[in-house]
Amino acid sequence: MKIRTWFGTLDDESGEVSSAGGPAEMVERLMAISEEASSAYGGLQGSFPEVAVQPDLRTLALVGGLFKDDSEYNAALRETALDLVRRELRALAGAEAELLQMIEALDDLNEAVNRLEERLYEWSRLSDDRRLRGKALAESLAEEEGSIGAFARSVIDLREARESIQKSLETATASIAPNLSNLAGPLLAARLISRAGGLKRLSEMPASAIQVMGAEKALFKHLRGKAPSPKHGMIYRHPAVGGTARSLRGRAARALAAKLAIACRIDRYSGEPNSDLKPALDRRIGEIRDSRPKEKIRKRGTRRR
Repeated sequence: MKIRTWFGTLDDESGEVSSAGGPAEMVERLMAISEEASSAYGGLQGSFPEVAVQPDLRTLALVGGLFKDDSEYNAALRETALDLVRRELRALAGAEAELLQMIEALDDLNEAVNRLEERLYEWSRLSDDRRLRGKALAESLAEEEGSIGAFARSVIDLREARESIQKSLETATASIAPNLSNLAGPLLAARLISRAGGLKRLSEMPASAIQVMGAEKALFKHLRGKAPSPKHGMIYRHPAVGGTARSLRGRAARALAAKLAIACRIDRYSGEPNSDLKPALDRRIGEIRDSRPKEKIRKRGTRRR
């Protein structure tokens, strides 16, 4: 029986060994073997094929003349293993991994720009009484000579880099999760995916977990009996929640989280845009907001009686 190994093919009966070729061909062989094994036994739990005793591949390869000595065998094995890992890492580093890196980079840039703009303001106050801040202050000082001018130009460059990354992030989010991006907005959708650790994990989360994502500390305090239950987490940034009256934000957050859960599952398993989600959310948020005046009228009528 012929056995496929990392370096080629081995005839178990005759002991004849044939080489698969160079390191690239060896890696292709290993990846093919791994895919076949996964498809053949991936759906079986607790059941494995009977395998004979593993032959001494090193000895057979040396006897067959594929390698001169142990050092050459070790070098070839090491190079093949490293190449295999590189290919698997490249396969994993797809568009979603790129999205996660972009949102992290954007958060780092936001923090850096805010700190540097505050430092520029404090610096400018030493010699200037103008009350400018942020981009306007950096642009007004960019033409100055000396260290403060160089510092202001650096702030402008960082702001431009942040805007460029944000545009790329919005495009990538709309491509990876079109329904989630349309419903939550590209930036909030990217933050939800990043917080969950990927679109797959986000699609497996219930709506109640999405609702309080980002408010874990408040949730843990509530579980210890030291705080009320949080009504929302990072989805507060969505206009459906932030633009709703405080007494109705819990209901709005639940409605939004339910639609977000549906959206990310559609993106995960089909990827086709669904035009019904956003109108349905808008109708539900409208119903929630319209319920407040009715409650007030009812309470006032009760008081008069």
